[in-house]
Amino acid sequence: MEHQIHENPICGTHEAQTLAQFYDVLSRAERGALMADGHLGYVMPIGGVMAYREKISAVGVGFDIGCGNMAVQLDLKIEKLKLNEFLDQIQRNISFGIGQKNPRAPQDHPLFDRPEWDAYPTPRIRNELKKLAREQLGTVGSGNHYVDIFADSEKSIWIGVHFGSRGLGHRTAGGFLNLSLNKSWDSRVQEVEVLLPLNKPLGESYFAAMTLSGAYAWAGREWVCQTIADLLGAKIVQRIHNHHNFAWRETHQNEEYIVIRKGATPAFPGQRGFIGGSMGDPAVIIEGVDTPQSRLLLFSTVHGAGRIMSRRQAAGRIRGWDKKRKLLSPGKISWPMIHDWLREKEIVLRGGGLDEAPQVYRRLDQVLTAQGNTVKILHTLTPLGVIMAGADEFDPYRD
Repeated sequence: MEHQIHENPICGTHEAQTLAQFYDVLSRAERGALMADGHLGYVMPIGGVMAYREKISAVGVGFDIGCGNMAVQLDLKIEKLKLNEFLDQIQRNISFGIGQKNPRAPQDHPLFDRPEWDAYPTPRIRNELKKLAREQLGTVGSGNHYVDIFADSEKSIWIGVHFGSRGLGHRTAGGFLNLSLNKSWDSRVQEVEVLLPLNKPLGESYFAAMTLSGAYAWAGREWVCQTIADLLGAKIVQRIHNHHNFAWRETHQNEEYIVIRKGATPAFPGQRGFIGGSMGDPAVIIEGVDTPQSRLLLFSTVHGAGRIMSRRQAAGRIRGWDKKRKLLSPGKISWPMIHDWLREKEIVLRGGGLDEAPQVYRRLDQVLTAQGNTVKILHTLTPLGVIMAGADEFDPYRD
């Protein structure tokens, strides 16, 4: 069923559970929209956009606060790139997977002196999170997080990355969600929506901690992109950078809102964004435009191609991790299916898993078409190499 753009617009086609989740959250918001790459999430669907009046939802922003995409164009042409050697260098210098630390991370980064650290409720929590954040700055994680190497139509090389705030954001979200339910910070997290007024101490503290987590995610992506450019001895000639799990204070149609985008990219007129497809498909650099449709979408667009198959459907039922990993029942995707797809397109994959196969995602060009006249494509980026954590990596920080 195709949904037309209306007062609370839904773009594209979605499963009944995703729509039910969207309408449930919308019942507590002032305005909302669902992007064409939407799918089921924790309480709020991925691809959902919600606007509130002076309230914020920790579970709406999500557990990977500040997750986002960054793309940089290098002053390097494809004929100068030794792809396999370059991928080796990236794997040696960038950390992928659960629990990884980054020994090269700058310990004196200014974000560790920001005043928002005081938003955490106790010195113990603040010190534990700051230590974790120092260790994990610039680590990519696993799941659908990646580093991609692209070429554009002019044969220029681009680097694209996708990841968020790692353990800092995950623990921030869970801790403040617990506090909003009158539970202790370290309690087991219950995934329910609680709207925190921003004129109350808890809402004010969460907004500050969310802002800090977003700055941390931003700094991590900047570090990875700059490090990769340095490995090549290349200069960055342009940067495109956006969060897509975050909340902003915005004005729409002369009304001020707190706008939460969970798996949705801000796309105000003239604002550029990087949107990745699957590991086996092109990505795009887009720019927002001012149209009636884009206003109804609260100047938002997709953040990726969008899943059409759950991780369990794709990879099967699995118990345990690493050496204790056991396949209980197979899924719909096999490694030959992935290899055939990538071989045809001459894409080199390092790491990855069955649950991230191209077959589990929509096609990005179709998703963008379903968004209507809301963005324009500036560049189409052809993937050359993709690096992700291996199939046995478990990542509690993905969202």
